[in-house]
Amino acid sequence: MNTQCVNIITNTENNNNNNNNNNDENDENDDEKLDTCWINEFKSNEDKYNDFYKEPVNSVIVYLLYVNKENEVQHIHKDRCLIDNNNGMLKREIIISFIKRYHRLFSVNYKLFSILKYNIDLEPSEVQDFSIKENANKYEKRFIKSEKYFNDIYFKETIHMFQDLNALFFIFVENTTQEKKDTLIKHINIHNTTKRNKTNNPKAHKNKTKRMYYAINKNL
Repeated sequence: MNTQCVNIITNTENNNNNNNNNNDENDENDDEKLDTCWINEFKSNEDKYNDFYKEPVNSVIVYLLYVNKENEVQHIHKDRCLIDNNNGMLKREIIISFIKRYHRLFSVNYKLFSILKYNIDLEPSEVQDFSIKENANKYEKRFIKSEKYFNDIYFKETIHMFQDLNALFFIFVENTTQEKKDTLIKHINIHNTTKRNKTNNPKAHKNKTKRMYYAINKNL
């Protein structure tokens, strides 16, 4: 075999090896592309369900309802309260600060009547059932609860898409205690004035007593 034939055979083998290597690399690239596509597809599908995952409650809407002496809702004020932790716990100090800040409106004093918590704690598996209108009665009492202002208030984790529905209701009623107090003070003042008059003019009081005595005996 001459030298030229050997070179041709060698070049052919090298070309075949290169082609095989290129094919292997292409196969690997295709595999990588397939893997990437699968991951991207998974991420895309996962993003669709992000709204259905439960998360800690970081803030709640606060509604302040003011009821007058006729038991009519006279004013409604809206605010938002941040929960500065990851466990959904609203500290009693924050609750008390809200009461102190909002117990007076338009120069009228109100006293706290009740605190109501609205917390949607649905599980992802319950969303479809919850969305059916006929099932409203099944859930209407589940999310609302009466709370006490001297306790911490805990909000359970909520599905992302329902986070903005979590709320706290402060119900204030017009304070009539001050009016009763003013009436009592006025009555005491009148009584004390009458008493002082009797003490300062005992003769007049004595004559009045005599007239009453004669009038009673006359009628008898």
